[in-house]
Amino acid sequence: MSDTAFRLDGCTCLVTGGTRGIGAAIAQDFAASGARVVVTGRDAGQAVEIAGQIGGDAVGVGYDAALAGASHELADWLTREIGSLDIIVNNAAILKPHHVAKLTEAEFDLLFQVNVKSTIFLCQALRPLLAESPAAAIVNITAAGAHVPMAGIGAYCASKAAMINFTHTLAKEWAKHGIRVNALTPGAIATDMILPRDPERRTKFMEDTSTMNLMGRLGDPIEIARAARFLASAASSYMTGQTLIVDGGLLA
Repeated sequence: MSDTAFRLDGCTCLVTGGTRGIGAAIAQDFAASGARVVVTGRDAGQAVEIAGQIGGDAVGVGYDAALAGASHELADWLTREIGSLDIIVNNAAILKPHHVAKLTEAEFDLLFQVNVKSTIFLCQALRPLLAESPAAAIVNITAAGAHVPMAGIGAYCASKAAMINFTHTLAKEWAKHGIRVNALTPGAIATDMILPRDPERRTKFMEDTSTMNLMGRLGDPIEIARAARFLASAASSYMTGQTLIVDGGLLA
C-alpha cells in the first residue's frame, strides 16, 4: 500500500481535547500529514495557542464538553466558520478516580456528560457535514478500562465502554451515509492525565505501570496519534465498527 493512503491532504479534522497529551499529539500529527486541524479545549486561549504552534491553517476554539448544549454550539460554529468536515477525533474526556462507595451522583453525571453524551450529540450535530465528505471518518478514543474494568475508576471505565458500544451503533446506522466509525483504545500512555505530579511518585508509577504490559514501558502519545491517523485515513477505508487496541500488550 502506498504511503499516500496514510496522508490526510485536503481533509478538515476536528480534534476535541486537543490541547495536551494524546489530543495534542493527534492534532500535530494530522497537521503534519496535510490536514487542516480544528483543535478544541476548555480554555479557548490555550486552544488558540496550540493551533498557533501547529501552524499552517490550524484553528483553535473553546469547547467545554461538560456544558449542556456545548456540542451543538461547536457544531454550529464549525458549520458557519469552517463549512466542511471530513474527520472527527472524539478525544475530550475526564477521569475523576473514585471507588464506587465514594462516587457521587454529580461525579457520575459529569463523567457521562463529558465522556459519552457530549460525544454522541456532537457527532449527531455534525453528521450533515460529514455526509458531504467523500471520505468521512469518526475516531472515538476509549480506554483499556472499557475492556477490563479497574477498581477505583469504575464510572470512567463504564463511560468508555459505553463509547465502544455507541461506536458500533453509529457504524451500523451511518454506513449508508458514507461515514466510517471506529474506536481506538490506548493503553497506559505517558500523559499528565495519568502521571502523578510529584517526581518521586511519578517515577514509581511509571515503573509499576510498565510491568503491567508485555512491552515493559508506557506508550508515547505519538504512538496513539499514528494509530488514530490510520483509522482516519484511506489506509483503513474498508474498516468500520471496530476497536483498535494499542496498549503495549496490556490486554493480551
